[in-house]
Amino acid sequence: MVGRSFCLKRLVVLALVFVAGCQTTQRNLPKSTFQFYLESENTTRNGFWSATATLPISKLTFNICPHPVLFAGDLECARLATSHFGKCIFFQLSQRAAVELYKISVECGGRRMIFSFNDQVLGLSLPIENAISNDTLTIFPEVEEEALDSLIVEINDCIAKLKKMKKD
Repeated sequence: MVGRSFCLKRLVVLALVFVAGCQTTQRNLPKSTFQFYLESENTTRNGFWSATATLPISKLTFNICPHPVLFAGDLECARLATSHFGKCIFFQLSQRAAVELYKISVECGGRRMIFSFNDQVLGLSLPIENAISNDTLTIFPEVEEEALDSLIVEINDCIAKLKKMKKD
């Protein structure tokens, strides 16, 4: 009888720890997520059909590879800047992501990176002309100018929460 009671207590404690751990993770998940897709040369790439991405304001449409090449967890931070092409977002990449972007830029010249935020296409890069050897990806967002500051806050919040999750 003592052995059965001890096992039952252990089972209850383990269940409580598991449930508490799941609730903590759920509360700390970022509200937003984002990915970067590579523009596809045609409707198929390596036997996979490409997807279509349409920018919200200009309605420009691009074929994109169906799987993202960079994710929110690959980034260090994002900041708003102005270039001679207009407002842009500088995404600072992790070292691993910078190496991945370099490989992509060497293999995929002439194509763009497409930025998707919460499953909505919101921007793109200029066509890749040369190997990208720094740790920054520049995206030109297609959102109302008033919404840019809050977009940057949401992006950085997502990055911070993902970093915290990696540490825990």
